[in-house]
Amino acid sequence: MISADLIEGFQGVAFGTMDGLITILGVVIGIASATQNSELVVISGFVAGLANAFGNSFGFYASELAERAEHIQENQHVSSMAETRRSTLLAFVHSIASTLVIVAPFVILGLMYAMITSLILALVLLFALGALVGKFSHASPWKFGIRYVLLGLAGATLSFMVGAAVGSVLSLGRLKL
Repeated sequence: MISADLIEGFQGVAFGTMDGLITILGVVIGIASATQNSELVVISGFVAGLANAFGNSFGFYASELAERAEHIQENQHVSSMAETRRSTLLAFVHSIASTLVIVAPFVILGLMYAMITSLILALVLLFALGALVGKFSHASPWKFGIRYVLLGLAGATLSFMVGAAVGSVLSLGRLKL
């Protein structure tokens, strides 16, 4: 049996990892397809990753406080403030870690290889996270893993399309000048 303490901490890990991977993968794929510039991808990825980590942790904390208040009203189990702070910190740390995993290939590889490598890393991590969530919820790890991968693919595909469209518009604007 999995302890409530482990699940409480895992909520922050899952939230930070899932959101960090999908958001930053979307940012770097979109920027890469729009600009074809690895330096801009790295800068944008790190800035977006840091902003995302702060947003994740602040949003997660506010959500946990609201859930705590609801549980108090309904006389249900209430997480301690220490658990809430720990989960919030874990959401922040895992958002940052996700950023590093996604952006690192753009520091060491060419643009196309970096895009492919970041996508593969994100999908592997999303599958592992989904499988773990499935296991914790006594559901199919495979189903959850595939669901998380599909969400990551959807985010990357949409971001690539937006980036390509913006890149085309920017190129057309430069040609007119």
